[in-house]
Amino acid sequence: MRTLLLSLFLFPLFATQQDSDLMEVADDKGNVTVKVLIRENVDGALIDVSGGYRVSNPETGKVLSSGFQGKRYYLQANSVGLKWGEGYPGIHQIKITPKNEKTTILVDGIQYKGSIVVYDINSRIQIVNEADVEDVVCSTLSSLLGNTNYESATYDAVAIAARTNLYNTILHSSNIYWNVTASEIDYQSHAAVLSNPQIEKAVHSTKHLILTYDEKPFATSWTEHSAGKTASFESIYRKKSSGPRGVFVGYAQKMREESKWKSVLSLKELAKLTGLETIKTIDLFQDQTSKKVYAIRFTDDKTFTEWTIFDLRKKVGLARILSNDFTVHMIKDHIEFDGYGRGYGVGICLFTADQMAKIGDAAPQILNHFFPESTLIKLNTLPKSLFTNDTKEIKEDGTPESTPKAS
Repeated sequence: MRTLLLSLFLFPLFATQQDSDLMEVADDKGNVTVKVLIRENVDGALIDVSGGYRVSNPETGKVLSSGFQGKRYYLQANSVGLKWGEGYPGIHQIKITPKNEKTTILVDGIQYKGSIVVYDINSRIQIVNEADVEDVVCSTLSSLLGNTNYESATYDAVAIAARTNLYNTILHSSNIYWNVTASEIDYQSHAAVLSNPQIEKAVHSTKHLILTYDEKPFATSWTEHSAGKTASFESIYRKKSSGPRGVFVGYAQKMREESKWKSVLSLKELAKLTGLETIKTIDLFQDQTSKKVYAIRFTDDKTFTEWTIFDLRKKVGLARILSNDFTVHMIKDHIEFDGYGRGYGVGICLFTADQMAKIGDAAPQILNHFFPESTLIKLNTLPKSLFTNDTKEIKEDGTPESTPKAS
């Protein structure tokens, strides 16, 4: 039987918050909800509701219409407002909410749980899925880890880390319409991904459990194989973030050589990708403690191009640059990348977590190893004003740079 031992359970954090300080990010069952942008700047969308529903103005809460037998129409904006079968003159935002759990909502043929909120912004449609965090975590993990077969405790630990990251995202969001885009969290709706019973069980058994650092949720991640060390979220993602430091990972260090990889790219190919005439030098920017690469600079005779590690892997190919633990060597007309591990080396090392789980460690022990000085708590309500929306990008000289506001 799996057990989760909580160092703090329920009350220690935010116990003194007044009701007026609580954010309205919960559904009618008291579960934390997240607003995910699923369609951006589209002409419209086919919205098919099967079962009872109500349409309201999300700004005022006023009910505009309702039905018991469903509705299927193409939703679009016209000169006077939104139209979904019937018109809503003067209304440029509507929220479609199921009346009960039997009601289903499809957007362009894809089923989503929760409510659908539609915004008409300059005659372009933005569609947001307002859903229970638990459903979004399950969908995201199923999308990313659906074909994996880890130990139960490993999935428990990842579910808690993913939920922690989503809570942090909600609290940091400065956009009044949505908290995050679907692409940012690999969200494809619960019905559009391969179901993994182990993931569903882990999300259910760890419901509302998150990690805190300095009494706040923090940005978290995971990596397939750390090759011996992890880095802090801030050092790789280059965003000012209060969170645990990276750690030494013994199991992964012992298997470092087994995780070795090599990739060879021609200078001509890289020059074309970077837009440079040729490649003269390459410089790596690394986290000093873990030596994980967070950016790379390509230089020719006249200028240079800088990519983040995420740009590099996206442009060159995830299957060619397997991690950010690598060195580069220029040899005649090509470049060799010699690396170790899999992924970005931040947060939970899944390889090591699974080894820990196999010898009997539960999720709290796994999380304590990868997120030192953090606390495991149960939290189903988010308070206001934990953050001041002061997330900053970090420049090369270490100074923060203001993050552009979402439009």
